Amino acid sequence: MKIALPFALVSSVAAFAPTLSISSISSSFRSESSLASTDTDTDTDKYIVNIALTREDGKNDKLQEAINEHPTKKMLASSMSLNLVEMPCIEHRQGPDLGAFQNMAKEDPSFAEYDYIVITSPESAKVFGDAVNPSELSSKIAAVGKATSKALTKIGFEVDFVPSKANGEALANELPPVKDMGLNNVLYPASAKAAETIQDMLGKRKGASFRVYRLNTYDTVPTNLSEEQIEIAINDVQIACFGSPTAVDAWLENVDKALGIEDLEDEEKKKVPGSNGNAVAVCIGTTTANRCLQSGRWISNDIYYPAENPGLEGWVDCCFQASGDVMERDFWGCGDQVM
Repeated sequence: MKIALPFALVSSVAAFAPTLSISSISSSFRSESSLASTDTDTDTDKYIVNIALTREDGKNDKLQEAINEHPTKKMLASSMSLNLVEMPCIEHRQGPDLGAFQNMAKEDPSFAEYDYIVITSPESAKVFGDAVNPSELSSKIAAVGKATSKALTKIGFEVDFVPSKANGEALANELPPVKDMGLNNVLYPASAKAAETIQDMLGKRKGASFRVYRLNTYDTVPTNLSEEQIEIAINDVQIACFGSPTAVDAWLENVDKALGIEDLEDEEKKKVPGSNGNAVAVCIGTTTANRCLQSGRWISNDIYYPAENPGLEGWVDCCFQASGDVMERDFWGCGDQVM
């Protein structure tokens, strides 16, 4: 039987199973933690949830601020304490096409041949802004979501289109053509790790003709956690927040090294207890959640993602939903069951 959680979320939160039932995770009911809590209230009678923030170094501030300022946190203040631990698993590096993109911007700063420029992340916005002067741009800009749109407007660009959902599928389906009868040229400066969803779907659009020119201007690569960080990750963290499929892969690589299973075949790794780091996955959107599921390291009920509101706001809602479920499972004595 599932008890009611002491709060309600403002947007839809989903796991890959139809319901969020009590499922097998590894966590421990505790009144004290080996980690220093970020809460100012140090009441040791509270249930402590340790949450790993895995974005690149220096890029976890917005997520941490959004969690700390969420109204649910105040509602649960007497019973639950969220301990946010930065564990950067990825970093950004120069992409293979950055030089070509910079030369293009220098030689033809107006990008006059492109009807749209598609920007799909704040990092992509930064790379774009470093090469392009907003006053010399005549093309329309399409941003994948609110966070990317804010990153662009902050550096002086006007955003012409944001889809109803913050993902590539919605952008490709909803992007309004500039030319109803002619070919719409789209420049797509992207991460080298980004899927081909946008160019594939735009190329197959019915009722409008799009041609996409993609340049991989940056790359996202995994980083190694320190011995202290990985020990905390495996022994203390109950929830890991993932902002990209690359972060999921990097987390698992670090766990594999800690468990000494990096040389095993993927199918054998899945059989090792705690092979996901004993943490519930909280994902920014469907693409990242799918990566968790495809890895075979998490059962579907242990993967949380915003079904209706991908992005920072929905991601934070999922953190609180997962925290409540983790506490509930420990209360019912399910925390000693692992995959």
